[in-house]
Amino acid sequence: MRAGYQYLAAVLAACCVAMSGGAPALASSSAVAKNEPLTPAQIERRREAMLVEMMARPNDLDLAFEYVKLSKMVGDLEGAVSTLERMLIYKPNTPQIQLELGILYYQLGAYEVSRNYLEQAKVNPATPPDIAQQVQIYVEQLDVTADPEPFSGSIYTGIRWESNANTGPANNTVTLNGIDFTLGDQAVGKSGWSNLTIGNVHYSHDRERQGDTIEFDFLTYNAWYFDDVLRDINLNFFEATLGPSYNLKRWEMPKSRAYVYAIGDLAYLGDEYYFGAPGAGLRYTSFAADRAFLDVRLETRVREFNDTAELPTASLRDGPQTRFGLTYSYIMGPGVILTTQAYAQREDVDAAFYSNWEIALSSGVAWTFSNPLWTSRYPWTWQIGAGVIKRSYDSPDPTINAFESEEDDIFWGRTAMILPVAETWALIPQVEYRDQSSNYDIRTFDDLSLILGIQKTF
Repeated sequence: MRAGYQYLAAVLAACCVAMSGGAPALASSSAVAKNEPLTPAQIERRREAMLVEMMARPNDLDLAFEYVKLSKMVGDLEGAVSTLERMLIYKPNTPQIQLELGILYYQLGAYEVSRNYLEQAKVNPATPPDIAQQVQIYVEQLDVTADPEPFSGSIYTGIRWESNANTGPANNTVTLNGIDFTLGDQAVGKSGWSNLTIGNVHYSHDRERQGDTIEFDFLTYNAWYFDDVLRDINLNFFEATLGPSYNLKRWEMPKSRAYVYAIGDLAYLGDEYYFGAPGAGLRYTSFAADRAFLDVRLETRVREFNDTAELPTASLRDGPQTRFGLTYSYIMGPGVILTTQAYAQREDVDAAFYSNWEIALSSGVAWTFSNPLWTSRYPWTWQIGAGVIKRSYDSPDPTINAFESEEDDIFWGRTAMILPVAETWALIPQVEYRDQSSNYDIRTFDDLSLILGIQKTF
């Protein structure tokens, strides 16, 4: 089951980034830089004196930027905006002013006006390279943080080859309770081809109440193997979440949201009902840090498994699964996003030898660059990432080792290219390698998977 989640993050998670706070300094502020930190009263006196100077020298750009800097220090963004818009009368098409206005309007929540000023700076022939880079970074942040469409979704389908589709041991000989056993060919690792399909749908309903919404998400993961020998690991997984989302600006937490939601999971394995899992989650997201996005989640599911002829003891895994995780993304430069993820998970189930703690850490980079083949309209994105997982079980499994609990260490690495072929279509080839070492021979394996798929977004 856990292997199915390898692909669910595919493209979008890596692109979650944000902006806030001030822009890089666009003009030196000598009157401020030469002094110790000012009190609010001192700042106000400086602003009043500077306002008189600006009336005498209305076209002095350095003076205007100094006044803007002081205004931002006291939270008077509207005053900073009016100052810069007045400067555009005297110095039209100035890239520094366009960039700063784009950032200020973003902070005020006027996303369309912000985008207009940033796009002006982007196409302005007078924009120097360093300002152009800043503009591109903020445009990317705006794409993520601006109000999303109420309905969105994607579907990805492809052909996958795996060197070890059933995650079996590499050879037939394993040690069980100190005795060497020879496994049948069905029990060892077997390569195979499959069709992989992943889909998701998101709908957000505006409650017309200070930015609060009702959020609905639906996810499906389906793997169907062509070889009859592997049909028992065909997997169909479905998840739905529903709940309110609250704008935290009312509590002085700008660009942050809190989510409370119900979870419903359903899984079929080998074309038979495998488990169902009601659950609940809490989520916090924030774009408040400059160039960064933070996503923190706490989710719990109570899974109830179904015993079948193939898995007669599946119900020993009944019980809660709780995970606390966070994702942090940072825009390192135009088109370059670094994402780090970590989680801790507890499974506390009926059989102690299935109960375990799991801790994971991963990191990756996504680089978006101009299409080198035919047009820059559809830029390419290269993703590369890797991670480690540590899993420790509570008690020994008496059928494998009556004296030692299972300990697993997993390493995985993945790379993918996103190659758009139209406005909402993209080819996505992927390569992933996973290696699990364990003190239980039967749990040690590695797997190389190659996927060629196509994605449609809507």
